[in-house]
Amino acid sequence: MTSTDNRKKFRIGVLLVNYRQWDLTRSCIDSLLASDGVDITIGLIDNNSPGGVPEWAENSEKILFHRNDINLGLTAGNNKAFEMVCRKNVEYVLILNNDTEVAPDALKLLAEHLENNPDTGIAAPAIPFAGSPELLWSAGGRFSRWRMSLVQIYKSVDDLPALPVEMSQVTGCAIMMRSNDYHRAGLQDPDLFVYNEDTDLCFRVAEMKMKIFLIPDAIVLHHVSVSVGGVYSPFAVYFTHRNRYIVASRYLNTYSFFLFNIYYLFITLYKTLAYPLRKQGCLVYWMWLGFLHGVRNRPQERPGQLFRQVSS
Repeated sequence: MTSTDNRKKFRIGVLLVNYRQWDLTRSCIDSLLASDGVDITIGLIDNNSPGGVPEWAENSEKILFHRNDINLGLTAGNNKAFEMVCRKNVEYVLILNNDTEVAPDALKLLAEHLENNPDTGIAAPAIPFAGSPELLWSAGGRFSRWRMSLVQIYKSVDDLPALPVEMSQVTGCAIMMRSNDYHRAGLQDPDLFVYNEDTDLCFRVAEMKMKIFLIPDAIVLHHVSVSVGGVYSPFAVYFTHRNRYIVASRYLNTYSFFLFNIYYLFITLYKTLAYPLRKQGCLVYWMWLGFLHGVRNRPQERPGQLFRQVSS
């Protein structure tokens, strides 16, 4: 007698943004398509990468592809991808970095937690380094409000708990939400462009009185790519410094924001001295520009010179 597997397949829309990383993006998509127990639609956005578009990106039944005429950033790219996958009536959305590879059961585990826990707004996987899969790149943590930073709790896969654990914040490298909740949260702020958009989203989910959970058995490997030049590029220094202040000003109470301002100014002054000593003096200008645009609450600012450097 032949048995038939009638278990539900979760309809998941994956939001994926590419910029000059076609090989990593292809590896990520290959891992997604090998997922168990899910029906996947991938919304793939290319932010005007130099050169042509690979054939596989434009001619796949599982990929809805769109290429922007200019680089609109990670946040606007994710929003466009969400618009596209919603045409397929997806139940859940996975916001995913393109420099990742998902384990075959990761998406199903995340979706199952959301289905069985209606008060959970975000389910996030454990994220080891792809090159050292026994070590964790991120797995939630304690969020320090006065520093606006996520402090790791678990260092290795062996440290992970056996059961899902509630977190105040998780990284945006891999986040699953119900599509309705993501829409209700307001998607991602396109003015943030990149960096701290995950902090912003986690705060908004908390304001919706919904919980954030780490699902330790769900594993997503991270290649930690350098599509914007690395953490010590002018691009990264400007946007991280600027967005950190902008997001803090939106959500911190008076006392926490006062402490954050002291810390933020101290860090800026410290790095003004530290960068030249590390032969990275050029970063001082971009850090202070990010400081000024952050304090003045200018999220629409996007210095053109930064984009010329990244594109070169």
